[in-house]
Amino acid sequence: MKPSLPGREESFSEEPMFDDEKRTEEDTSGATGADADRNEVDAVKRLAHRETLHIRIWRYIVGFTILGAGAIVSLGTYFYLDRQFSNETEDKFYVFANTIEDVSRMNFQAMIDSIRDLSLTITAQANLHNLEFPFITVESWEVHAGKARKRGFLEAVQYMPILRGADMVDKFSLYAQNNTAWQQQAIETSKLLNPEIEQTEYHTSTIQPSKVMIYGGRDVEVATGDGPFAPVYQISPPVKFDILMVDYIHFFDDGAFDAVLTEKELLMGRMNVSMGENVDGLLGPQLHNLLHAEIHKDDNDPVPSVQAHAYIVQPVYTIMGNATSELGGVLFAFFSLDYLLKDLLPEGIRGLFVVVENTCGDSFTYELAGNGVTYKGPGDLSDPAYQHLKRQYVFDHVYRDPEHITALPHFCVYKYTVTSSALYEEDNESRLPIIYTFVVATIFVLMAIAFFTYDMHVEKRNDKMVDTAAKSNALVSSIFPSNVRDRLLADSDKDRPAQTLSLQMTKTHLKTFLSGDGAYIEHGDEVILKSKPIADLFTETTIMFGDISGFTAWSSVREPSQVFTLLETLYRAFDQAAAKRGVFKVETVGDCYVAVCGLPDPRSDHAVVMARFARDCLQRMHDLTGKLEVILGPDTGELGMRIGLHSGPVTAGVLRGERSRFQLFGDTMNTASRMESTSEVNRIQLSEETAKLLIAAGKEHWISAREGFVAAKGKGNLSTFWLSNELFDSRTENPQESPQGNYLPHQETQNEDHAISLKTVRLISWNVEVLLGLLKKILKRKPRRSGDDDAIPGKQLEYEANYNRAIANGTATILDEVEEVIALPIDSPERDDNNSADSKAFNGNQDPIENEISGVVADELNRFVTCVASMYNNNPFHNFEHASHVTMSVVKLLSRIVAPSEVDYETSTAGSKTLHDHTYGITSDPLTQFACVFSALIHDADHPGVPNAQLVNEDAALATAYKGKSVAEQNSVQLSWDLLMSDAFPNLRGAIYNSEPELKRFRQLIVNAVMATDIVDKELKALRNARWEKAFSQVQQESCAQENVNRKATIVIEHLIQASDVAHTMQHWHIYRKWNERFFMECYQAFKAGRAAADPSENWYKGEIGFFDFYIIPLAKKLKECGVFGVSSDEYLNYATKNRKEWEERGQEIVASMLDKVKQSDNDGLPSPQQAVTIENLGASTNKTHLEAANSSVSSMSSNVSPPIRTHDGAHLEHSGR
Repeated sequence: MKPSLPGREESFSEEPMFDDEKRTEEDTSGATGADADRNEVDAVKRLAHRETLHIRIWRYIVGFTILGAGAIVSLGTYFYLDRQFSNETEDKFYVFANTIEDVSRMNFQAMIDSIRDLSLTITAQANLHNLEFPFITVESWEVHAGKARKRGFLEAVQYMPILRGADMVDKFSLYAQNNTAWQQQAIETSKLLNPEIEQTEYHTSTIQPSKVMIYGGRDVEVATGDGPFAPVYQISPPVKFDILMVDYIHFFDDGAFDAVLTEKELLMGRMNVSMGENVDGLLGPQLHNLLHAEIHKDDNDPVPSVQAHAYIVQPVYTIMGNATSELGGVLFAFFSLDYLLKDLLPEGIRGLFVVVENTCGDSFTYELAGNGVTYKGPGDLSDPAYQHLKRQYVFDHVYRDPEHITALPHFCVYKYTVTSSALYEEDNESRLPIIYTFVVATIFVLMAIAFFTYDMHVEKRNDKMVDTAAKSNALVSSIFPSNVRDRLLADSDKDRPAQTLSLQMTKTHLKTFLSGDGAYIEHGDEVILKSKPIADLFTETTIMFGDISGFTAWSSVREPSQVFTLLETLYRAFDQAAAKRGVFKVETVGDCYVAVCGLPDPRSDHAVVMARFARDCLQRMHDLTGKLEVILGPDTGELGMRIGLHSGPVTAGVLRGERSRFQLFGDTMNTASRMESTSEVNRIQLSEETAKLLIAAGKEHWISAREGFVAAKGKGNLSTFWLSNELFDSRTENPQESPQGNYLPHQETQNEDHAISLKTVRLISWNVEVLLGLLKKILKRKPRRSGDDDAIPGKQLEYEANYNRAIANGTATILDEVEEVIALPIDSPERDDNNSADSKAFNGNQDPIENEISGVVADELNRFVTCVASMYNNNPFHNFEHASHVTMSVVKLLSRIVAPSEVDYETSTAGSKTLHDHTYGITSDPLTQFACVFSALIHDADHPGVPNAQLVNEDAALATAYKGKSVAEQNSVQLSWDLLMSDAFPNLRGAIYNSEPELKRFRQLIVNAVMATDIVDKELKALRNARWEKAFSQVQQESCAQENVNRKATIVIEHLIQASDVAHTMQHWHIYRKWNERFFMECYQAFKAGRAAADPSENWYKGEIGFFDFYIIPLAKKLKECGVFGVSSDEYLNYATKNRKEWEERGQEIVASMLDKVKQSDNDGLPSPQQAVTIENLGASTNKTHLEAANSSVSSMSSNVSPPIRTHDGAHLEHSGR
């Protein structure tokens, strides 16, 4: 008999565990430590104040010195920088002026070269055709002249033959009358070259027969005398001119024509505004404005066509290349000065004036702004106040002999004068001198203020020092207790006051101490301690070990990120509770949490505080795992904790070396660990020492003696106690796990008012979240209707009705729909420009996709999954929980799909195609992934708990309907498909697919996947094996056909669902044992009910070995062989091999144990493990708790959808809503 403890007459319920009064007392127990921390801060402040007193003596002297120096330096800075930036502005001006000069010279040269080239063209045509001047009509006149105009910025070009003698005037008048065809040709050419000019703007000139007219002032009269005359014969562009053959040149400058005849040299004429008006008269205002608009097409404001114009006269020599030969004519051209001033400055430069003047006394002013030019008016209109920046340059290079020509009258030499303006100065004015001066002055002023108010700054400095010390203390305190922290920060200088220790501590010193550098010296072959370690003995402590029960098995089926999500969430909650209770967290080792109370600050109530903390951990564990199951998947809510407490002395200190930390040693630690390892799930086991302390503290009603003795390794048989736990003593929803990992049937807590268990609701929520994530990928892949519209498009209803009608009218069963090759969509960059989600492998941990699913779709999905849950029968194995486990395996395998490492999928289009082929298109199509998860969810719906062979015997109508093959699987597909096609889920269907081909592919994937779960039918298994061999044979591998990729994808998807259906056999031993035992229970119940001929226990051991050898291990090898599942294939194969070996060693013993448990459960009348879901009509409620939402749906949708049920004769489903 175990010894009893005295004084245990009160019940635990007499004093609640969470007593507000008691808690208040314990929460204030740490006040002394807080006061000590505040006193330490005050001491540091007083020390800093004293050490800076001698600096205050010099405060005023240094302050005034700083102010004087600041004034001098600030003024010097301003004048220096102002001069520097002024020089920079001047340099920029001259750079722009040089640019204007260079570009203007090129423009002038282009104008001269263009008219000279046209002159050479005329002479060349005359010499080529042996024509004599003046009887020459230039062929393709508009082509040559138009080219010269555009190249040389000319508005109009006129060819004027020179007539000498009265008889020559008569002859040429007759010649001109007979040669008018060039005019029409010029007009047609101009239309082609200048389509923007309308045809109505061209006019045929009127020619007076046998008359050459001359100007007499403003009057036109017949030319008389011997001349010479220079009538206008050909003009470009072709324009309206009443009398074409006019001696027009004398109207502008009588002496200019004579000067050209005399010098036989190009002449740059005068410039004036009236000449622009005459160009208007010559070309017509509309054409003249069009020419200007073409030049100024980038300006905001149109430039008026009437402004300063000039002309140029170029001789036409009778002999090619002989500038001294007699002149046969002249070319007379007009140009506007703004043509030559365009595009001279970069954008953003404004305010530069250009005064254009010539030696003939003409001058005009223009303003340049970026690429634009603005005519300001005649004369020099530049700002006289800004003449200090000026640049002039002369364009005398246009003449062959500048010195001779410029001395003659009529030959004008042009000059540009570039000046600055207020606008230019303003744009280039820099405020940096003022800014820098202000900054310099501010610095000195602040320095002066710093010295004048040094007391305040000293205090601030002390505050900063205290903050720095506090941060260092916090860093060390996060690892070490406060008293250990103080000793770590102690300086080796014993002469320093105690208050200065934390200030004198350096990071180097702390790092050296913790790493152990210098702590030891070598003496021969021995290592001798050099410095004293930090270690103490604490005689009154209570240690807690808390281990997460079932964690190893749970983590084996999760992604690494999910494992850390669980641990981080739980440990953070435990840390918060520890800080609140005054418990010191020692460490976490894997899933074991170690904490101690009674150190570093000794306290007499350490056992009471630790008992409260242990129960806090259980409470938080229960609350958080239930919430996390929606995120982390099935079985998360079933995780529990085993906690052990032991009280006694412990040695604690800093163990120096790599990754040094505060650690505990001693027998108390070992005993606490044994208390945890021999505890039970969701219970707190106390050692006898801890129990005595609780009784001494008046808490004897908290504890109860554990029956019998506990055999602890290295300790023998121990008498232990349970810490009473109101919450978990009455909780029966968790699995009962023995220390050996055997699972007993567990009972779901059922409420009389609710038909759905809390666990089932959490499973439903998790499945909904998984499917919602895949729906978001479908919507991201190709935008589609997401269900926001109340009205469902008629096109969707039409192709759904057509497709379902075709299925219903066919004579084939669902099994006959199985396709050898399902064509998946071909991935291409055109299909998804933002293919980050689909060009990579399915990643269950990727960031959430931005596409949002509408509330309508989410609501329908929630109701659909709830309906599916209701379709599962109360079987120990083939139930909704197992379907969720299969779903989780499918999600994990999809998340482990990998790609070749040598391809860059982020930037390479070819990489995306390589990834598509390597994964057989599975990663490229979210609909395929959705179909796989959907199939896992519904694959065992309405499973009767017996194999197909027995179901055929029991339900003749069902067997006939499905031709006796894969009856359960076909029935599951039919039930789920009819449910999905009901009128209650139109928006959900619209989110899954939006065309008949997608609907067909979705159906094919579901049929192939679910039918693949029938692993008993040898014929079907042989067909699948043949398809696998065909897909992965050497002949097929050498083929690059898309059909081969689709064939591989199809068979891989089938094996993915097969592997997931039996995933428990390729997972941790505890997972395998759990589901193996449930399957055994299901088979044994069928045997006991007369639905099976043989007792499963008789051949269960050998059957499992054969199952491993001939199905599980070959299947795991196929996963590895296909090469797309990465580390999961190795993981599954390794677990399968280990489980097979473990079963071979322990299987017979386990079978006997399972048989005893099943018989015992029959005797005790315990219900089988199941999801007790009985739903007649389902709805959705998103604003209630999970349990209330699921069960409130029972009465909210009676008019929308009825749950799928089988009729009494086993026929297909019928839905009241269809």
